[in-house]
Order: sequence, then structure tokens, then C-alpha cells
Amino acid sequence: MYTNYHLRTASFAFSFVALGMHVWGKGYGEVAWAMLALQFLIYPHLMFLRSRHANNTQQAEINNLLIDTVLMSIWTSFLQFPVMIALILWNATSINLTFTCGLVGISIALLAVATGIAMSFLAFGSHFSPATGSPVDLLCWVGMSCYLLAIGNAGYSRNLQLRTTRERLRRGEQTLHTANETLKWQLEEIRERQAELKEQAIRDPLTGLYNRRYLETILTRELARCDREGEKLTLMMIDVDYFKRVNDTYGHQGGDEVLKKLAALLLESVRATDVACRFGGEEFLVLLPDMPLDIGAARADQWRAAFAATAIPFGGVSIQATLSIGIATYPEHGASPNDLIGCADVALYRAKTSGRNRVVSFEHDATSGQ
Repeated sequence: MYTNYHLRTASFAFSFVALGMHVWGKGYGEVAWAMLALQFLIYPHLMFLRSRHANNTQQAEINNLLIDTVLMSIWTSFLQFPVMIALILWNATSINLTFTCGLVGISIALLAVATGIAMSFLAFGSHFSPATGSPVDLLCWVGMSCYLLAIGNAGYSRNLQLRTTRERLRRGEQTLHTANETLKWQLEEIRERQAELKEQAIRDPLTGLYNRRYLETILTRELARCDREGEKLTLMMIDVDYFKRVNDTYGHQGGDEVLKKLAALLLESVRATDVACRFGGEEFLVLLPDMPLDIGAARADQWRAAFAATAIPFGGVSIQATLSIGIATYPEHGASPNDLIGCADVALYRAKTSGRNRVVSFEHDATSGQ
């Protein structure tokens, strides 16, 4: 709006000079000069104030250009169509309307020119005196050139501003995209970290097996599933024999190596559906869903024998240890987690009191291996 105001003010002032030079000495009265001053010196500022306070400034500017064209046409006709003056007046208004409204602006400009000429004919009649003096012609050429350059510069400034805005938006979009990618990466990192923390919360840090907290959750869930599907579940409680003696002989680091070796054996041997946990200290507990007691006992004896034959290297020596294993099965020996663990613990106690390095079920003292 301010660009249009400055162009209109400057071009109207220039037109006042050109028209004043043309009518000078031709006997136009004071009223004509007053109207000329009002039109070309006062009118642009009134139009600016009108646009500035309008609700729709864009439409107000278009309306101002239409009024400009009509008034310029009236003046051209009133002055008897001087060629150079008509050229600068009509071209300036037509260029403005085209610049603002596109190709439609040309049709609107022609209609406004015709309206202004018709109004002038009705008010003052039709007279033709197209000649203008050389000073006026030169002034008009200079004025038109300056106006076109000003319009071109205004267009360039708007295009530059548009390109700058687009570049700013592009950079903003790129920054937003980068921020989104960073946020996505951070969220993924948070999810991975949460998964790690969740895994750490249910894993024993020494052996990598599940811990007692996870056992309490999974055992309740597995028993409920077995109840729905009518399946059995075998529970093994495993204890390292004479573990205190191992710690006293080789230190706690030696004892840790024994526990880690047992955990590795279990992890290599259990099925995908089995759950191996460190129950506490040197005690381990293994859940074997959908496994009858006799098959579970045979599996336990294989682990007992394999561990007994394993030499565990530690500090230049080899440590050997044996296992005692107590077995209970669902639902025969217990319907709740506590009952089932209690039965397996009783079977483990019997295995230890009957000589260790053996597997004992809760139902009977089935000894396997010496």
C-alpha cells in the first residue's frame, strides 16, 4: 500500500507539472487551476487515507486505480486529447491495473477510460487538439520512463521480497524437518533405552538370566495359561552343591564364574518357551511349560551330568561343582505359584539330604547319578 501511495503521489505531481505547462497561457480560469491542483496534488493523499482505513486494503487500492483512470480520462478529454499527455495518463493507470489485476485489469482499464471520456463528452462536449509543445513532449517522455523504471523497481523489490520469504520458509521447513528427524531419533533412542531399562529390571546382572521379580510375574501367567489349555508345567529348582566351600576356596569371583557357567549351560539348553531364572544366591529356577514330570526329570539329569563334567577355568586352575535339583509339576503338586515353588523346594531339600548331585521329584525320591 505504501509503495502505491509513493508512486501515485510522485506521478500525480509530475502530471500536474506536465498539464500545467500544457495549459499555461491558454486562458484556463482559476477554477480549472484549482481543480487541477486538487486532482493532482491533494487527491492522492485522500485516496491513501481512504485505503488505509478500509477493511480490505487490496480492494480499496483497486477501487482507487479505477477512480484514477476515470478522472484521468475526464482530464484528457477536457484538454482536447493532447497525445503525449493522454499517453502518460492512460498508460500509467492501465499499467497499474494490469500490475494489480493481471489481464483482467486491461479490460477494466479500457472500460474506465471509456467511462471517463463519455462523462467528459456529456459535460464539456467533444473537442480535439492533440498537439503538444516540445518541452511538454520531452517532459512526458522523461516522466513515462521514470514511471516505468519505478514500476519495474517495485516489481523487482516485490519479487526479491517473495524470493526472500520463500527462502526463509524453505530454511524453516528444512529446520523443521531436521528437528523432526532429531526428535524421531531421540524418541527411538528413548524407546530403546526404555527397552534396555525394562530388560535390566527383569534380568540378573551377573548371569543374564531372568530375576525373581520376573519369575513371580511369568509363573502366575503361565499357570493361568496352563489352566485354560489343560497343559502341564514342570518347575525345577537348582542349587549348586557346597557353594560356600567354592567361595571360601576360590573367592567370590570364583563363585561368580561357577554361577555364570551354570547360567550359560541353561541358556544354551532351554527351549524358546522355557524360562530360566536366578532365584537367589546359588539357587536357580527353570519353568518348562507343556512338559510332563518324567521328561522334565530326564532333562534335569542331563543338565546335572553335563555340569558335573564341566571344568570351569579360573586363575590358572579348574573349578568343578555339582548340582542338586528338585522338581515339581502343575497341577499335581501345586495349583498356585507359592505351592508349586514350595514343592520344588521340598524336593530340592530331599536331594541335598540324600547325598547331593542328584535329581529328586516331589512325588518320590528318584535318584539319578551319584
